[in-house]
Amino acid sequence: MAKEHKRLGDLLIEARLISAQDLSDAIAEQRKTGELLGVTLVRLGLISEPVMLKHLQNQLGLALVDLAQKSVDEHVLSHITEELARKYFALPLEVEGRSTLVVAMADPLNVAALEDLRFHSGMFIKPVLAPPSAIAEAIARYYHIDSSMNEVLGALIGPADDVVVTAVSDDDQERGVEDLRREAEGRPTVRLTNWLFQRAVEERASDIHVEPQDRDLVIRFRIDGLLHEVQRLPKWTQGAVVSRIKVLSNLDIAEKRQPQDGRLALEANGRRLEMRVSTLPTTHGEKAVIRLVDQTLVALDIEQLGMAGEELSVLQRYLLRPQGIILVTGPTGSGKSTLLYSSLRYIQHETRNIVTVEDPVEYQLAGLNQVQVDEKAKKTFPAALRAILRQDPDVIMIGEIRDKETAQIAFRASATGHLVLSTVHTNDAAGAVTRLVDLGLESFMVASSVNGVVSMRLVRTLCSHCRETYEVSASSLNRLGARGVTEGTVTLARGRGCPLCRMTGYQGRIGIFELLEVDDAIRGLITQGASDSVIRHAAVEAGMRTIGEDGLKKVLAGITTLEEVARVVYLEDSTGKVCPSCATVLAKEYDYCPNCGDFVGEHCESCKRRLHPSWAFCPFCGDETVVGPPGPTDDESESLRLERRRRNRGLRRAS
Repeated sequence: MAKEHKRLGDLLIEARLISAQDLSDAIAEQRKTGELLGVTLVRLGLISEPVMLKHLQNQLGLALVDLAQKSVDEHVLSHITEELARKYFALPLEVEGRSTLVVAMADPLNVAALEDLRFHSGMFIKPVLAPPSAIAEAIARYYHIDSSMNEVLGALIGPADDVVVTAVSDDDQERGVEDLRREAEGRPTVRLTNWLFQRAVEERASDIHVEPQDRDLVIRFRIDGLLHEVQRLPKWTQGAVVSRIKVLSNLDIAEKRQPQDGRLALEANGRRLEMRVSTLPTTHGEKAVIRLVDQTLVALDIEQLGMAGEELSVLQRYLLRPQGIILVTGPTGSGKSTLLYSSLRYIQHETRNIVTVEDPVEYQLAGLNQVQVDEKAKKTFPAALRAILRQDPDVIMIGEIRDKETAQIAFRASATGHLVLSTVHTNDAAGAVTRLVDLGLESFMVASSVNGVVSMRLVRTLCSHCRETYEVSASSLNRLGARGVTEGTVTLARGRGCPLCRMTGYQGRIGIFELLEVDDAIRGLITQGASDSVIRHAAVEAGMRTIGEDGLKKVLAGITTLEEVARVVYLEDSTGKVCPSCATVLAKEYDYCPNCGDFVGEHCESCKRRLHPSWAFCPFCGDETVVGPPGPTDDESESLRLERRRRNRGLRRAS
C-alpha cells in the first residue's frame, strides 16, 4: 500500500531515471510555472515522455491509452470542466456503470488531483495513463469542438457549398425560418451532418454507413447497390456526428451498449426523404447506418422497371385477377418492395380497398391503408392480418411471409376472394413454392392459391455519357452456357468511366426477372411434392425465361454488361446460351434455335444423346465427341455455311 502513495519524483529516483538534483531543479521550475511535475521534467529534457509513461505503466499496472483512437462524447466531458482538465492534465474518457469516471491522466499519482476530480464530478475516478502532450491536444480539441470541427469543414466544403437540411416532425409541420437559419449558422456538427445528408442525396445513395475505425471515422455510401468510401473524418468527430444523428432520429444518446432503431424525415433541396436509422455498438464505437427512402421513386410505373413485354403482360393479367397470391422473391435490396408498390399503383382504383402490412412502411402511397408492424405493441404480421381481414379488403400486400402463421392467414385470405401480394426470400421463382411447403403449408393449398412467382435482381445500367460498343466472338459467351460455339460476333457495350458515374461506367439500375406461371402442369408437380429443380425444369420446358436469360438479353441490348449480370446471378445455373447465327438468347435445354433453326445442343452427332463438354468420347456409343457442329471460319464460303445448315435440319428430323 505504501508504494501506491509514493510520488512521481520518488518513483523515478528509485528507478534511477533521474537524480535527486534533477528532481530539485524540476520542483523549483514547477513552482514558477505551476505545471505538473511530469510535464516539467519532460520540458526540461530530464526524461523523455515515453520512458516516463512506460515506467509508470509497469509500476502502477495502469492501462496506457492512445487518445488518437478514442472518441469522447459531450455528456462525458460535462463531468469535468475545462479549467480542471487543464490544471491536472486530465481528460474524461467514458463512464463505467453509473458511478465510475475513466480519466486519462499524465500523473495518476497526484492524490490531490484525484480527490479534486472526484469532488467536482461526484463520481469515483478510475485513472489511466496518457502522454501529457496528447492530453493537452485532446483538451483543446474536445472542449472547443466547434472550432476543431470548423477546421474539418473548411477542408470539405466552402461557404458556397453549405447546405440546409430540415428535420420534419411527424405532424409534417416544418419549423420557422428563423429556427432554420439559426441551425444552419449554428454548430459545425450540424453543418457537417447536413453536408453528409446532402451529398448522399446528390450521389443517389440508398444507404449511409458511418463506421468507426481504429483512427478514423469512415463514411461510405451505397450507390447502385455497391458501397463506396466517400470520406474519412478524424476519430474525434465520431461522438459528435453519431450523437447528432441520434438526436435527429429521437434515439437515446446516452445508451451506447445496446442497438437502437429510429427514423426521421428531412427536406433537402425541396425533396422529402424518409430515413431509417440503426445504431450498433462495435469494438471501435457506435456504428450508424441510415437507409434513405426517396418518396419520388414510388412514382415509378410498372412498365419502367425493366420487365420484358411478354412477362409484363402476364404479370399485369395476374394483378387484375380478383383473388390468388402473387409472390416476389429475391435477396435484400433487389427491388422487391419497388415492384410491389408499382403493382399496387397499377391496380389502384377508387373501387378497391387496398391494405398493406409492412415492417417498416417504406413508401407512403396516397389512397392506400398502410399498417406498420410493431412487435413491442404486439402488432405482429399475423395479428395485423387478422384485423385487416375484418376491414373488407380487396387487395392485401404483406411485406414478407416469414412464418407458418403468416403464410396460413395469407393463403386463407387468397382462397376467400382476396388478391394477396407478398415476398419470400428464396434464390429463384421455383424455390418460393417449395419454401412455402417447408413453412408448413399443405401442397394442395399452395398449388391452388399461387398465381405466379416473380424472381428479380437489380443490375447496374451503363452510363449514357461514357458508354461505348465493342465486338466479341460468340464463343466468349461460353461461360453463360453457349459451350462449343465459335461462329459469329456479337456487339456488346461497356462504360469507359467518367466523373458523372464516379469512374465506374455505370449509372442507375434496372431489374432482371423470371416469371414462373403456375399453370395446371406446375400445379400437378406442386401437389405431388416435386422438388424446386423439377418445377424449374418443367417451367423452362414450358417456355419460362430464366433470370439469367433476361440478364443476357439486356447485355446483348447494350443496357448492362456480362460482369454486372454475373455479379448478381450465378450464371452456370441461371442463364441460357446464345445462338451463334442470329444471337438469340436461348434456354440451356434448347437443342435447336427456334428463330433460325440452327443446332445449338451439346449432343453426340451419332446417337444424339446429351454430352458433357469435357468428355472426349461418347459414353453411350463410343464415338469421338463433337459437341455441336463446329462453327465455320471466316474463310469458309457461303455454300459451306448453307450445307451445314441443311445438315443441322437433317439432324433435327432424325432426332
